[in-house]
Parts: sequence; C-alpha cells; structure tokens
Amino acid sequence: MGWPARGQGAAGKQPKPDARLAAIAEDFPGWHPWRSSAGRWWAVRQGRDWAPPGAPPEWARTVDGDTPDELRAALAAQEELTGRAQ
Repeated sequence: MGWPARGQGAAGKQPKPDARLAAIAEDFPGWHPWRSSAGRWWAVRQGRDWAPPGAPPEWARTVDGDTPDELRAALAAQEELTGRAQ
C-alpha cells in the first residue's frame, strides 16, 4: 500500500511499499492513505461516505499533511468529528 516519493524507486523497478502507510491504514480503518509523487501524505475515506447530515464544515473526504505525523493529526481530527476518535 502506497509507494515512495518520486526518485526513490529504481528505474524500471516497482518501488517497495512504505510501512508507515500500512501503519496509518491499520490505525485509521475506513481511510485509504497514500503518498503522492511530490512526497505529500494523503488519505481518503473509503466507501461512499459523504458528509453526514449536519456535518460541520471541517468534515472532509480527503485530508493531507507534509509528514506522516501531520496526516495522523488530520485523520484524528476527522475521527473526532465523526465520533470515532481513537
């Protein structure tokens, strides 16, 4: 799940999955994390979850961060909004 940022894989070879992404996915079920080719950390809600009725403006389907810790913080904030805080 997830791939290293651009330039980290050998030319012509598939890059190895990032263990940090797997850990984030395990800690935040219902989210699919990935790392962009620019090196940013992203996650999107899995399934067809759209904002529930009455959701606050901060509710997001997709969140991001510059680091794994920033992504985790964004995910934790989203989980608090839905009452699934860890």
